[in-house]
Amino acid sequence: MAIAVLRSPDGRVRPIWRFLIAAVLAFVCWLGVGLLLRPTSIIGAVPLIAFTIVLAVNISIFFALSLTLDRAVRPMAYIGFSTDVPVARLLAIGFVFGAAMVSLAVLVIALGGSASFHWRMDGAMLRAAAMQLAVFPVAALHEEIVFRGYPFQRLTEAIGAWAAVIVLSVLFAVPHLFNPNSTVFAAFNTAAVGSVLAAAYLLTRSMWLSWGIHWGWNLVLAVAYGLSVSGFDTDGPVDGSVMGPQWLTGGTYGIEGGASGSIAIVAGFGVLFWLVRQRALIGAPAPPPSTYVISSSSSSPPVPSD
Repeated sequence: MAIAVLRSPDGRVRPIWRFLIAAVLAFVCWLGVGLLLRPTSIIGAVPLIAFTIVLAVNISIFFALSLTLDRAVRPMAYIGFSTDVPVARLLAIGFVFGAAMVSLAVLVIALGGSASFHWRMDGAMLRAAAMQLAVFPVAALHEEIVFRGYPFQRLTEAIGAWAAVIVLSVLFAVPHLFNPNSTVFAAFNTAAVGSVLAAAYLLTRSMWLSWGIHWGWNLVLAVAYGLSVSGFDTDGPVDGSVMGPQWLTGGTYGIEGGASGSIAIVAGFGVLFWLVRQRALIGAPAPPPSTYVISSSSSSPPVPSD
């Protein structure tokens, strides 16, 4: 009986246990790095080092779990880094998609309130922009690995895709509750953005599109518009400010805490489901994860073509 609870008929550890193992290890990794380095913001040398370490460790953890517990023959493809899709194109489309969502939110604020932007092109601000350019892709990839990578995929195996989307989107929102000036509305929007990113993974079976969306959203919001990202003020070459009712602008938390962000997210869902029908543009989805797994009844592993 105990073996049946722990193992699937194919002899592997059941996906729910693989999810829990991965989730606990990812949490311990982030907690340990956070206690060691104690970053106080999301921009700077210390946050960049922290994000890089936790990203590298989590990729290594998920790679090892894929090899051992999942019997994957191509672990990187298995956890979402498939090269059977147009990688650069999906990243670029995702980046533009994320930038467009942010721009829509800013436009909504400009129409319902006001927005102003001023250039500050001195050496300090250019150095700040360079740090933002370094931090945001690493930070976005770290969050995608944890919330749309191996743990999400194993939870999808265990309870189904849309139930997994709900669970991981809520878990994605929880850490943001501890960000400066966070609100329940901000957490709701964060969970909704998490659902967009999870849908981007499910519809392409790779993390390139979701990583691009996440990266484009954060980078353009901070660098091009000079606005707060998830409650964190980000000094850079653009000094942006918005005015209007807090329910619209999100107040000091930023657009992710207001109705402007909600409108952008809803529009993002619509564009995403249109986009995935444009196969000539984004290509076919990556093979299912099971393609990369050694069958217990097979004497030799399948080797999908690259």
